[in-house]
Amino acid sequence: MSVSIPTFEYIRQAQTLLSCYLLRTPLIYSPQLSKLSGADVWLKCECFAEIGSFKARGALACVLQLSPAQIAQGLICASTGNHGAAMAWAAGRVNGVCTVVVPVGTPEIKLNNMLNAGARVVIEGTDWGDSCRIAREMAAREGLLYLEDGEDPWIMAGAGTVGLEIMQDLPRTQAMLIPVGGGNFIAGCAIAAAGVAAQNEAAPPHIIGVQSEAAPGVTESMRQKQIVYRPTTSFAGGIATTGPVPMAFDIMQQRVDEMLLVSEQALITSIGHLVRSHAIIVEGAGAAALAAILRYAPRFAGQTVVLVLSGRNLDVGSLRAAIGA
Repeated sequence: MSVSIPTFEYIRQAQTLLSCYLLRTPLIYSPQLSKLSGADVWLKCECFAEIGSFKARGALACVLQLSPAQIAQGLICASTGNHGAAMAWAAGRVNGVCTVVVPVGTPEIKLNNMLNAGARVVIEGTDWGDSCRIAREMAAREGLLYLEDGEDPWIMAGAGTVGLEIMQDLPRTQAMLIPVGGGNFIAGCAIAAAGVAAQNEAAPPHIIGVQSEAAPGVTESMRQKQIVYRPTTSFAGGIATTGPVPMAFDIMQQRVDEMLLVSEQALITSIGHLVRSHAIIVEGAGAAALAAILRYAPRFAGQTVVLVLSGRNLDVGSLRAAIGA
């Protein structure tokens, strides 16, 4: 079934589909971070998910909608790492193959994840946007089916199941802090949170996006109320995008309450903090929510806040730097 923007019902359908393939990720209380921030802090551990990222949800929800002929055609996407591994993993569940175009400089751990998931990896492009262009050209040239993270409603619906699980497991949630790349993830979670709140006749939680100061394109777009692009120098591949994708941005303008920026050093420090306090490894994007609550703690005091730890695929060099930070 084709839809332009996923509704709450599609996210519920995606949850049912995914339950046959994926385990529910834990939502754990953090006494350490609660004491440090003054908020009631919970961690949604997508870093424990299949392929080490929430991305498996959307990829599989998307692939399960394809016909046998489309799967046989061969799939292709562009990625900074996690989306590519997820698409390759999802394709493998239905006996398909996915080509992934990644930018030059993609961390080795993410390249290995894609290769281990069965991807055909093509390293071309200066950044994610450039790799998207190359992937589209390859799709046309080789007759492959191009699947874009921010353009497929089922990918967004699958990602939105994270927000659905949070609201089901912790209905009193007052704020969700979610890392933002192109906006697909936070848009899906926002739809889910609003849907559950409406069912419960309650106010929805505040949906707050987090970006690096070295990749502020979505934050600036939200401020200007139009899509703008900004260069990115962030080491955090999951949020190292130059701007929002249009479908997600339309939803974000309606449902995302605020965008917060954190420094690159804060991301590194937060990675180290999670290792030392919880023995949890996250990548740069996965540390963004923690970096935000530590920087902006007074505004969350006394609230029940969920930090979404979006992924764990961190390169060894960054891990060493974080542990020493």
